[in-house]
Amino acid sequence: MKQEIYLAIIFVLLLVFITPVFLVFGIKYIPSGIQPSLGNTKKIYKDIVLSQSFISLQDNLGGIGVSIKNPNFANKKVAYFQLLDSEEKVIRSLNLNGQNIADGKFVKILFEPVADSKGREFIWTFSSPESVFEDALEIFLTENPPLWNLNSEDVLSYVTLHKVTNPLEVLKIISSGWINNFFKDVPFFIVYTSILLSLSGSLIYLKLKK
Repeated sequence: MKQEIYLAIIFVLLLVFITPVFLVFGIKYIPSGIQPSLGNTKKIYKDIVLSQSFISLQDNLGGIGVSIKNPNFANKKVAYFQLLDSEEKVIRSLNLNGQNIADGKFVKILFEPVADSKGREFIWTFSSPESVFEDALEIFLTENPPLWNLNSEDVLSYVTLHKVTNPLEVLKIISSGWINNFFKDVPFFIVYTSILLSLSGSLIYLKLKK
């Protein structure tokens, strides 16, 4: 009986600590941080172009994640995205269609990764010249500029996305954050420990009940 209890505890520990390792291999992009809080919005139509300057915190810059409003899928026009380097030379560009953007959706605008992007300054722009005021897409602004942002006005709520080339690096980042939260965040420590003890206790109870 004791052997079965030990096996049950080991199973729980493996489930808690080993499962995340396998999940890491399914992650293709990692964000530069937590998306800033959402505030007012800025409409994109006709000659209005939103521009954001930022510094890439990691290599392999491969996308921008930004929250966009499109009430009732009113906008079905083409939107244009461009990534420029510090000399304002276009290095990536792609088109999006409003009919694929749900209201309030967090949109991942992905492009061919820039391998040596860490520490470099970039600019990304978003426009929709065929749209009018009534059906314009709206991008959320934030009052809490993220660390990577260099804009002083009209700061959008966005994150940079970086292509994963080494899953072990992702595991290292996640593990580091998990350990920091575990020891610094008391509520997190209590909740996580409670879940672990509850799972272990349930398995032990079921084994003893048989």
